[in-house]
Amino acid sequence: MVPELEPVAPIDALAALAARGRRLDPTEHWTEKWQAEHAHAFTVARSAGFDILADIHQELTRALAEGATFRDFASELQPKLELKGWWGRTEDGVQLGSMRRLRTIFDANLRVSYAAGAWAAFERNKATRPWLRYVAVMDGRTRPEHARRHNLCLRVDDPYWDRWAPPCGWNCRCTLQSLSDRDVERMRGELAFAPPPDEGVRQYRIRATGDVVDVPIGIDPGWAHNPGKEGHRAVVLADKLVEAPPELAAQAAADPAWPARPLADEFETWATKVVDGDRVNRSTWTVGAMTPPILSGLKARGIAPASAAITVRQDAVRHMLRDFKASRGAAPPIAALLRLPETLGRASAVLLDRRSGKLLYVFDVEAEERLAKLVVEIDYVERASAPDVGRVTVVSNSIRSGGMVETRVLRDQNAYELIDGSLD
Repeated sequence: MVPELEPVAPIDALAALAARGRRLDPTEHWTEKWQAEHAHAFTVARSAGFDILADIHQELTRALAEGATFRDFASELQPKLELKGWWGRTEDGVQLGSMRRLRTIFDANLRVSYAAGAWAAFERNKATRPWLRYVAVMDGRTRPEHARRHNLCLRVDDPYWDRWAPPCGWNCRCTLQSLSDRDVERMRGELAFAPPPDEGVRQYRIRATGDVVDVPIGIDPGWAHNPGKEGHRAVVLADKLVEAPPELAAQAAADPAWPARPLADEFETWATKVVDGDRVNRSTWTVGAMTPPILSGLKARGIAPASAAITVRQDAVRHMLRDFKASRGAAPPIAALLRLPETLGRASAVLLDRRSGKLLYVFDVEAEERLAKLVVEIDYVERASAPDVGRVTVVSNSIRSGGMVETRVLRDQNAYELIDGSLD
């Protein structure tokens, strides 16, 4: 009896496309969103003024989920675009929708989604499959620079993949393949473990900004980044908690699948740079979110946070970690501070300070009778900066300081009210 096999939807690729679809950004020119920005938003050039992005994103999602062809995609979408006036050329000669443009939209978005989905799998499985192999389609249509990288084999975490990760341009058919140590030994004779010499760079002027950037030869302008890695980074996911409805953000962060450990890994790198005085690319880090019981407890007391997200600023990180180094037992352990996304998850109790209206997250410290505390200000408003976004006004719940506290102090019901957990 021949078993019947049913196709399985590319779940990781669909998740990547869905994440980009949460932010629909109309643009006049494709360079208004540069490189990694496309990992965080969905856009189509010359879409400003037309209500078409949701339609295009919806049809792309359907095509990806069902394995539809370009013909299927275009036949469903074209009538909708024509109805909204986004088809053909404008009176001044600007090309709007066309079969050629739909082909580009279809091809680029599906390839990027598959790349992002693949990278999620690479990260999940890198303990057992720690290698990536660059695979080019070795025919007459392959770019020479891409062909030279065929069979290049490097570790998943090698920074080389930050630039040379397929797709490396429009219509690029290259892919990455994960390998185990055993695979590498079996294929060692055909693999290369050092990249080919750089072909150099060429200068490209970004039309939307006028900036001139260096683009590696062999990579099309706007593609010199890792589309999968950018969309997979835990902090990118965590940042979405800030604008999400509080209840949804709380549920997401409480889910067992929430990437607390990867987020803590990324946070530790960022926080260490902050303390060392190195330059970092964001002023604030999203470390987690209030849990559903905490939100419910606050709501019962007439407090409705605008966001469930919990963040920490550079200055607070610098202050807390320097306090630890300068003090003797007056600050939480440095390991707990450097791993804030995990530390929040193991809080034994959360209390409301009746005097200041702030929350106290408290947790046990090994070989210490006192509890460590993190002080969180509800609905803290700030001007924050982040990659590809610039400076924006953010409302979140900000960790402002940390310290050590006696349990008996927290039991003072005139000063503190238990919201969640236990002090026993």
